[in-house]
Amino acid sequence: MSPDSTVMDLHQVVALCSELSGVATADGDLDRIVALVARRAGVWAAVVDDSLSVLALSDGPAPDLLASALDSDKEAVSQLICAAAQMRRALSLPAFGARAVSLVVAPILVGDDAVAYLLTAGHDADETGEDTRILVTEHAAMVSAVILGRRRVVAIAAGRARRELFDGLVLVGNRTAADIEGWARHLGIEPGHRQRVLLTAVDSAQGTPAPAVTDLVEHLIAARCPDATVVNRGTEVVALVPGDDDAGLARRLGGLAELCRETVTARFPGIRIVAGLSDPHTGAARISTSYEEARRAVDIGRTFPGLSGVTVFAELGVHRLLAQVSDVAELGRFTRHVLGELLDYDRANGTGFSETLAVYFRENGSPQRAAALLHTHPNTVAYRLRRAEEIAGVDLGSYTDRLAVQLALEILNGLGGDLCATSS
Repeated sequence: MSPDSTVMDLHQVVALCSELSGVATADGDLDRIVALVARRAGVWAAVVDDSLSVLALSDGPAPDLLASALDSDKEAVSQLICAAAQMRRALSLPAFGARAVSLVVAPILVGDDAVAYLLTAGHDADETGEDTRILVTEHAAMVSAVILGRRRVVAIAAGRARRELFDGLVLVGNRTAADIEGWARHLGIEPGHRQRVLLTAVDSAQGTPAPAVTDLVEHLIAARCPDATVVNRGTEVVALVPGDDDAGLARRLGGLAELCRETVTARFPGIRIVAGLSDPHTGAARISTSYEEARRAVDIGRTFPGLSGVTVFAELGVHRLLAQVSDVAELGRFTRHVLGELLDYDRANGTGFSETLAVYFRENGSPQRAAALLHTHPNTVAYRLRRAEEIAGVDLGSYTDRLAVQLALEILNGLGGDLCATSS
């Protein structure tokens, strides 16, 4: 297939649109849609999701062209996708990318939601050619919506069943062992397997988030954790992830939580994503324990937004106790009482004495390791520590003062380094 598309006449456009509609009637799939558009319109075609992951791709040199187009400026493509979703129609980006292709994006609308996007890329000979391709791309997106709409009906029914089974596992009291194992098997979980719970909460300033938000999070997690059991509970998405590879799994799920946060923020401004990961537990009866740990991790992540992208229950340490303080402002007042003078001095003079303190404690009181991380000499670290003591009015040789400083630094880190909202 040549990258130089020819302008289709009206009869060809009508014939293509009719054939596309026939694919939906015949219970076809997205691969047939993009293959048909590519072959008849002389373009490259694909269906992608919000994160630009490819769901369907036409044959031929399409992967090379689309990869080149998408990688050259992902931000521009993301903005075009957002605009197409908001305007609910196809939009074009002429002379895009290193190969100067014309990119057309049409939202695939199922109900009120843009669930995916149909992209075509090619070289239009003139304005008429671009208008024709926009028309074809938009019709192909409409047909794709019929296909995905049918899938969604099935997915909604399956999702409702998963939610009811999961709620039975974690919320229903007086459960017998047989009930628990039966519900777990219906969810696709072997009772003796080891699993952790990743809980991704969706917070909205307007109250209950739109279903499209949790649907998007559910799709992102399910696509990247195919071995997990994913349950959409309306304001949160729960993933039961098998295995107990603590460090590797936590890193992978932390990256996934960050992807969810970035994707949701781009499409739904004002929505906040908070994720929590439980300890690994074995057996269906322990799923409720996993869920409770992940939920507590999320609550602590809300209180301490300065913690990592996914709050890992096993790594919370003293924050599990600090989160029990009902008045967060009291935590801020405590930190200001202990370190207020030092923080003010750092801000006024551009020094980093409080940072040196934090690194020193994090490296278990080793000036050498702290110096390596701060790219300075151990003698400089020792000098900064003495100045920090003088400015803050504390004695690091005193057990009480040392503990208070460490707690204040942990609070400061958990609150994101900003005491303005919590110290009044």
